[in-house]
Amino acid sequence: MAEPDTLLDALVEQVQRAEKYRHLSEVLVRSVLTAEMEKRRGPKEAVKAARSKLHQVAAAYQGKPIPYAAWLKELAQLPQDLHHPDVLSYLMHALSAHASTRERIPIQAVFFQECLAPLGSVHSILDLACGLNPLVIPWLPLQPGFTYTACDIYTDMLDFLNAFFARFKIDGHAVPCDITRELPPVKADLTLVLKTIPCLEQIDKDAGRRLLEMISSPNILVSFPAHSLGGKSKGMVRNYERRFAELLAGKAWQVTRFEFPGELAFLIQR
Repeated sequence: MAEPDTLLDALVEQVQRAEKYRHLSEVLVRSVLTAEMEKRRGPKEAVKAARSKLHQVAAAYQGKPIPYAAWLKELAQLPQDLHHPDVLSYLMHALSAHASTRERIPIQAVFFQECLAPLGSVHSILDLACGLNPLVIPWLPLQPGFTYTACDIYTDMLDFLNAFFARFKIDGHAVPCDITRELPPVKADLTLVLKTIPCLEQIDKDAGRRLLEMISSPNILVSFPAHSLGGKSKGMVRNYERRFAELLAGKAWQVTRFEFPGELAFLIQR
């Protein structure tokens, strides 16, 4: 029988052999597999369960592989003015490739204007489980010279985001991070946790509470989806509002609630 570490290495490789898991952070795949192996009798069942969980957490939000190589070629040809019409058109097209940001496109401008209005201009952002959300920078109320730190579990996405930051001379960094365990060691005025907590709680039911306690920013924008990926509401606003109240139980934080078509948001000020 294979030694535990050798077996785990082989199972990680087996999971990442599939196209939709190939670029997932190995740290996350290893963590999910380890947890599943502790619950189940054999490697085959653990791999099946890990793939299911990773699909729920991440892969479900990308219907098909994102053509980053083609995007990078287009990016290199764009004007370097972040607000140029050609750039904005490119960014909107890119945002539509990921379910989370695609759903927000119809309300994108008003979503960030309303949710961040109590803060005025923001100097620094930490974007957790960011997806393609850093591409909304032209629509954010940011001070000149702002900094933007993004983290996610897809390595190819992070490479693309770093190319985006470099192209437009943004003081930004995209880094791999399993936020069920730790956060990037940066200070930020605002941390974004957009439609993230339900995904994390697929892995660990206490992950949402732990995440909010780990964040050091004085301001946190948290949001929840108001309907499923299939478009059904299923009482999700009521359920997530109740869950959010549970997460904040016993905390004397100021909270402002916002509801939009497709998304429920809360601005925490501490």
